[in-house]
Amino acid sequence: MKQYLKTQQNPFGQMIGFSVDQPPCQPVEQNLTGQYVKLIHIAGPISDQAASEIWQAVATEPNAGCWTYLPYPAPPSKEQLRETLDNTFGFREGAHFLIEVEGQVQGWIALLHPRLEYGAIEIGNVYYSHKMKQSRASTETIFLLLQQCFKHGFRRIEWKCDDCNAPSKAAALRFGFQYEGLFRQDRITKGRNRNTAWFSMLDEEWPALMQSYQQWLKPENFNAQGLQKQRLTEFFES
Repeated sequence: MKQYLKTQQNPFGQMIGFSVDQPPCQPVEQNLTGQYVKLIHIAGPISDQAASEIWQAVATEPNAGCWTYLPYPAPPSKEQLRETLDNTFGFREGAHFLIEVEGQVQGWIALLHPRLEYGAIEIGNVYYSHKMKQSRASTETIFLLLQQCFKHGFRRIEWKCDDCNAPSKAAALRFGFQYEGLFRQDRITKGRNRNTAWFSMLDEEWPALMQSYQQWLKPENFNAQGLQKQRLTEFFES
């Protein structure tokens, strides 16, 4: 039986969840470095160089549709983008990271809505520019955040997206999250109704998933052009 399904009986004969001694988790607020990517924690104003690099990625973005499901429109200028990043998009809690690939900032991502006392947090506000989509860097970004969150004692990591956002839902499953359900009329985004699809990953699932990520990320799993030989989901299934 999966750990999260375990129950016990209280003195009144009622079934209750298993006992948990959960110390408050520590937030993940440091730079993270992998083989193919570096995540730079935004702890204050970003540098001029970082601002120029991420603006260059945004300004040359060929797919205007990449902004459809984010809660904000495409940044209109470098100055506006920099201000938005400095203010972490108005999120009051959590941690935002710039994504640096091959020495150049090419995207951003965040850990949102931390519930430190319960050991739960969400990966969200993801912008992968055209420079890094469908790359080793995009997958390793998720791996580094998952790894650090579970190291910091989190029990549950969430992934939420607009139910109309088919690529995001597919990504959640590819990254090893499990679909939990649909929150109907969850919010209004850009004047539109949003039904939110919820996914999660639990600490008991991570050891096996971590091994699969590590196998997938090995250099020998990629050819000279950087294309994968085996998909991540194939390692999940093995």
